Amino acid sequence: MAKAKPKVILNGYGVIGKRVADAVKMQDDMELVGIADVVADWRIKMAQKKGFNIYCSMSDPNAIEAMKNGGIDVQGSLEDLLKKGAVDVVIDCAPGGFGAKNKEALYDKYEIKAIFEGGEKHEVAGLSFVCQCNYDEALKMAEGGHRYCRVVSCNTTAACRTLHALYTNFKILRARLFLVRRATDPVRTDTRGIMNTVVPSHIPSHHAPDIKTVIHDAVPDIYSVAVLGSHNMMHLHCYDIELGEEVTREDVLDALREEPRICFVNSEDGVKGLASIFEISRDLGLPRGDMYSVAIWEDFVTVVNGKELLLVLACPNENNVIPENVDAIRALTMIETDWKKSLEKTDKTLKVPKTLY
Repeated sequence: MAKAKPKVILNGYGVIGKRVADAVKMQDDMELVGIADVVADWRIKMAQKKGFNIYCSMSDPNAIEAMKNGGIDVQGSLEDLLKKGAVDVVIDCAPGGFGAKNKEALYDKYEIKAIFEGGEKHEVAGLSFVCQCNYDEALKMAEGGHRYCRVVSCNTTAACRTLHALYTNFKILRARLFLVRRATDPVRTDTRGIMNTVVPSHIPSHHAPDIKTVIHDAVPDIYSVAVLGSHNMMHLHCYDIELGEEVTREDVLDALREEPRICFVNSEDGVKGLASIFEISRDLGLPRGDMYSVAIWEDFVTVVNGKELLLVLACPNENNVIPENVDAIRALTMIETDWKKSLEKTDKTLKVPKTLY
């Protein structure tokens, strides 16, 4: 007998939320009930134009009325929906910090499964997730009745995918990660961001501890720092990794080629920086130019003295966590027990590229 499709609602229709909603809508083994938010701006009007059922994240009648006055056909409140038992999973894409509040006010109250994003702390969910790294851990916890999961940030997701290719093939002794983060998302450059400068952001940064919530002790010694660059397209990562065995450059490239959601670019092809990758992602013809995969510069992969690995990659900050959200639904609801099958299904529906050109 086929397992029942989990009913999913998206709470918070922003940069990540709108992409997750579209991705869930494309899956044939889950159902998007609708989206919830608290405003009536162009984003929500776009969701309405797409035919999504729209709910108010707040139970306040005045908030619902304000959305209706703004031209939104509000179906009711998110809490009413949860109270009726009409939802199996909430994907909380509200701004960082609001997920924890929503958990306390709603998800705990109605004992609903919920998936949070990287803007929340690990402790909010007690389980941080990257599909190829710890799908089985998520399944085991779900089998034990655990209801919450956190899809880690775009930077942490990119690092976990890359490190997974390495620690499953070689022993890693030490990893040093240097991140140049975009200043803000493109849609926010009229209200936020920096110009003509680079700003030290976090030394050390939260990324290394965050990575360990997913891969645990696979990389015993890991450290990360981050700066903000005055650009709005993608993040740039530079890694210096010490291995516990001698490898060749081809050994490393073979491991990375086999890893899902990783692809290669080459500066000899004219891919000189993030702008080139951003343009390639649009040329792929995928919705919004979302490429989902981490892009590693193949010609910059360097092995020094057999044990020190250097590499540079681009992290598509707006979209590389989208497939993880879909996989997290399957793990949390246990409708798929094989991480590879979930990943392959997600990648097929989203047309996640293995090669960019």
